[in-house]
Amino acid sequence: MLDKKRMQRNRKWLESERARLQRELSSWTTLLGENDRPGLGTHMADYGTEVSEQAVNQAVRRRMSHTLDLVDRALEKMDKGTYRVCDKCGGSIDPARLKAHPYATLCMPCQKRTEREAPSP
Repeated sequence: MLDKKRMQRNRKWLESERARLQRELSSWTTLLGENDRPGLGTHMADYGTEVSEQAVNQAVRRRMSHTLDLVDRALEKMDKGTYRVCDKCGGSIDPARLKAHPYATLCMPCQKRTEREAPSP
């Protein structure tokens, strides 16, 4: 079982991580603004570079947004009292897993199964 001290540390870390991710996503949106779309009238090589950078930026933002969703879900589970419960099987999530990944919502067997079943990109 996760002791009270570990739960408090995990909550503090999750709240801090949520604030950091929100700040970063906000600054990316402000920083990129209209520059997120490659413009017309540029040299083909510049256009290629812009498109490549746009793809990288979108991937980074998607990843940050996904992580923010996981952090929010973990905090929601803490509030409901289901923090250590696997979202798929209802079993217990190992405290060592939550120590390593405080936003984990699946036990290791379900996580491995999900990764095996996921389609390849």
